[in-house]
This record gives sequence, structure tokens and C-alpha cells, in this order.
Amino acid sequence: MQKYAFLDRDGTFLYEPEKPEKVDPRETFPLKSMSEFKFMDGAIDGIRALTEKGFKLVMVTNQTFLGTPKHPKEMFDAVMDKIDEELKKYNISFEFKMVCPHGPDEGCECRKPKVGGLEEFFKTHEVDFKNSLMFGDRATDKEFAKNIGVRFVEISTNGKFAVPND
Repeated sequence: MQKYAFLDRDGTFLYEPEKPEKVDPRETFPLKSMSEFKFMDGAIDGIRALTEKGFKLVMVTNQTFLGTPKHPKEMFDAVMDKIDEELKKYNISFEFKMVCPHGPDEGCECRKPKVGGLEEFFKTHEVDFKNSLMFGDRATDKEFAKNIGVRFVEISTNGKFAVPND
């Protein structure tokens, strides 16, 4: 059995642009250019600490309307490549990445807090749910943690990424 750290991406370990007022709070506002790319304070050290404590990493991210003019796939791919490139400097990588490209009202099974995007992963990996963690900044992340049966670690949106001591 392997313990995993499930990590939400935007606002949790990677900077997320602020949302305009009076928009659907479920909507994402992706980076518009690579000049906005930055890891949250403590993210690299925290992710390194997780791997040093024996956790393997899984990214779980909702990317609303991925592949549309509002959220171009080319920009998404550039951000994902930069995450991988930066983490590789520390010999860190994600074992699995669950990316939901659907909107909040499309009714898919892969959008957090649903767990359908991890169905195949759970079939092929022996997860130590009791000792695994989910890091996130939204209520949907907390509900997702509950749905997969792992402890939730709340990170303030665009705040400091911190790993619990226990």
C-alpha cells in the first residue's frame, strides 16, 4: 500500500489569477501568459517534504472549458510543462494527473468533487487511504477528499503551501 498526496493545482500550489467580482465561483480563471506563472510560497519545499516522507504525488485539477478561447489548450500545456520542468530540478514528478476539462454544469464524472477521473488510477494502484492526504483551497477539494476517503489539508487560495506536522 502506498500513501499519496493528492494536490489541487490552481490556488493551492500554483498561483491562480483573481476572479472578477460577481462570477460563478465554480469557474476557473487560468493564467493568460507565462509571465503570471509562479509556485505558491512554500510549495516546492512542501512538495519535496511530502516526497521525502514517502508520499507519491497525484495532481487533481478542474480546468473549466479547457480547449476553448477562454482557456486555450496551448497555454494549459505550457503551464503543465513548466510545472514538470521546475519539479524535475528537485527529482519530483507526479505519478498521475487527473484533469477535468468540463464546465461545472456538464454533468461529467471527472469533475471534483466527483472521483470518476481517478477510477482507472484506483484500479491499478494500491492506495493507503488512511495515510494519504488531499491538499486544496476550495470546498470542492474538501468534498473530494471526503469522497475518496483521505484527510483534507486546507490551503488558503494563493496562500502559503504547508504540510501538516502529523
